[in-house]
Amino acid sequence: MAVHFRNSIILSKRLFTLVSLAFLAYLTEGKERIAHPNIIIFFADNLGYEDIGVFQSDKNPKTRTPNIDQLAAEGLKFTNWNSAAALCSASRASLLTGKYPVRTGVFPGVFHPDASNGLLPEELTIAEYLKEVGYNTKIVGKWHLGHQEKFLPTNQGFDSWYGIPYHMAGGSLDNHLCGFDTNRTIWLPLFEDTQIIQQPVDLSNLAERYVENTKEFIDMSIREEKPFFLYFPFSHVHHLCAPQLATCQWASKPFSKYSPNATFYDAVEEMDWILGEIVSYLDHKNISEETFIQFTSDNGPALAQQSCSGSKGPFKGKWFEKNAPDSCIACPKDYTPAPTEERPHRCTAEPLNMGLYEVDGVPCGEDVGLGSCWEANNIMPAVARWPGTIPSGKTDVMVSTLDILPTILDLLRLEARQEIDGQSILPLLTETVDRNADHRDGRILYFWRDGFEDGPLPPPFGRFDVVAAKFGRIKAWIYTKSAHYNSDKEVFHDPPLLFDIIADPAEEIPLDPEEHKKAIDKILFSIDQHKRTISYGNPLTLDNDPRNFPCFNKDTNCRTDFLEPRQTEES
Repeated sequence: MAVHFRNSIILSKRLFTLVSLAFLAYLTEGKERIAHPNIIIFFADNLGYEDIGVFQSDKNPKTRTPNIDQLAAEGLKFTNWNSAAALCSASRASLLTGKYPVRTGVFPGVFHPDASNGLLPEELTIAEYLKEVGYNTKIVGKWHLGHQEKFLPTNQGFDSWYGIPYHMAGGSLDNHLCGFDTNRTIWLPLFEDTQIIQQPVDLSNLAERYVENTKEFIDMSIREEKPFFLYFPFSHVHHLCAPQLATCQWASKPFSKYSPNATFYDAVEEMDWILGEIVSYLDHKNISEETFIQFTSDNGPALAQQSCSGSKGPFKGKWFEKNAPDSCIACPKDYTPAPTEERPHRCTAEPLNMGLYEVDGVPCGEDVGLGSCWEANNIMPAVARWPGTIPSGKTDVMVSTLDILPTILDLLRLEARQEIDGQSILPLLTETVDRNADHRDGRILYFWRDGFEDGPLPPPFGRFDVVAAKFGRIKAWIYTKSAHYNSDKEVFHDPPLLFDIIADPAEEIPLDPEEHKKAIDKILFSIDQHKRTISYGNPLTLDNDPRNFPCFNKDTNCRTDFLEPRQTEES
C-alpha cells in the first residue's frame, strides 16, 4: 500500500523480487530472451490523448498515425497512463529519475532559456544506470532540464545528444521572430553534445536529421556489439513562440492538410513518421525482438493555444467548465486578457516594434489541459512493445510515467540506489498479473502543481502542492483551478470533490462523499503521509539571468550562419 514513501519502497523491493522471479519463469516458457535488451523511449511534447489514431473514439480521425497505431497493435496499449507532472520540465525529470518533481526541485513552472539551473547532477537517471551496465546511451530531441554545461545530458549519463535545449517556443527562428526577442539574438539553438552547431535551428530538415542521427547511433551500437538506450523526446508537437497567427506549429514534411488545424496535425503526423522510420530500421537490422519500446507524452494539450493545440478527447473537465468564473479568460502563451463588450474573450500581445496582435482566448472553464491536473493533462496515450516478450493487448490499470525507471531496473534486475516514487509495471507488460484490475496494491497517485494565490513562491506560483489524488477509480480533488496561471483563484474542497474517472472521464458528475467516506479517509491520510516525506529544497526553476541565453557567438548576433534574419510579413 503506497500510503507512505518508505512503505512504498519496501513494497517496491518486494515487488522487485516477485516480479523478477515471475519474469524469469516467463522467459523459460519460450526461447531465451536477450539479457540486456535495447531500450527506446519515445516521449512526445504536449500531445492530446486522441491526437493518436488508435486512441480516437470517433470514426473520422483528425490525424493519421499509422506507425504508432501499428506499435499499439503489436504491443500493449495503456488507457490509464498518468503523467507524473503538470508541466514539461517536471515531467521529464520524473521520467528519468522515477521521482515526483517536488523531490528533484524541478518546480515551479519550467526551465526557461535564461535558466541558471537544471536537473541536479546528483540525481540518478535511467541513462546513468544503463551506462554502468554496458549500454550505449543517447538522447535525440528536446532536453528541457537545463542548458548550462553542467546540466546537459552528457553530464546525466548520456554519451551523446543531438537536439534542442528546451521547447519550440523558447527562441526565434528564421521567418518566425519571438515577441520577447527584442534584440533579435534569442535564436533557438541545435546542440550536438555540449556545443551549439546551428543557431537558429533549421526546421526544414530537422526531422530527417533526427532520424539519420538515430540510425547512426543504432549502427554504432551494433558494430560495437553493445545494447543501446535511446531517449527520444520529440520536439513535436509544442507550439512556436508568440506572437503567432498563421504559423504556430512546424512540420518539415508536407503531410495531408485536411482540417482547419492542419499545421498542428501535420506536426503530429511528422512525429509519427519519425517513429515509423526508426522502428522500420530496427526491423531492417533484425533487432526488433531485442528492443523494448515505450511511447507516451510528457503532458496533455495546451488548450488555450486552440488551433495550435491538440485534443482533450473524452477528458472534458465538465464540472469545472460549469463552475469556473465567467470572467476568467485563458489566453495563448504571452498574450494577456483584454476583453471588450463586443469581444469578451479578447487577448492581446504588443511586442516591441511588432505592432498589436489580437486573438480570442477561451473561457477558463475550458482550459483544462497543459498546466492543470484535470484528466486532459493527466491521461496520456501510451504504448509498450517488445515482440515475443510483451503479449499484445490493452490495460486500464492505473500506471504513471514515474514507473518507467523502476520497470527498466526490474527488467535488468538492478536495484534503485535512490528512493523513488515509481513502481515496476513489468507484471503488466509480461501479463503475469491481471491487466484489467481496478487498482493495484492500493496504490495512490498524487498530482502536484503551482499557481496558488498565496504561498512562499513569487507570483504567479504561490506554492507547490498536491491538488488531487487517485485511488483506483476514484479521483479526489482538494483544490480545483484552471490551467497555468489564469486569473481564477484555486477553490478548496472539504470534503474533497470526487469523481469516478473510469465511468465519468469527463469529470462531470461528482460522487456523494458520504458514500465514499472510507476512500476519502484513505486518500487524505495518504496525502498527509506523502507530504511528510518531502523536504522542500530550493526550487530550481526560479533562478534566471539574461546572460544565460544560449549564444553561439555574440559577435555574430548569436547566429551560426553570420547572416541577418529573414523576416516574413507575419514577423
